[in-house]
Amino acid sequence: MLYYSMSHRTQLYLDDDQHRWLRARAREAGSIAAVVRQLIDQARRTPLEDDSLIHYLTEAPPAAAAEPSSVTDLDRDLYGR
Repeated sequence: MLYYSMSHRTQLYLDDDQHRWLRARAREAGSIAAVVRQLIDQARRTPLEDDSLIHYLTEAPPAAAAEPSSVTDLDRDLYGR
């Protein structure tokens, strides 16, 4: 993510345990700021974005698919079974 695209700067007060937890995650994410942004993005996601049926119906609705689909094909199309 490019820093010049950020338009707001904020400051947080954290207790020792919170700061230690963020530092540990920052080793993987690259920075404490990156961890905070990831957590905010995850919290903002709606449960429907993670629903495979909703994704299937909005991204590749059966009527628009390359092959015809039916209820009998749903498990195969959604879950590969």
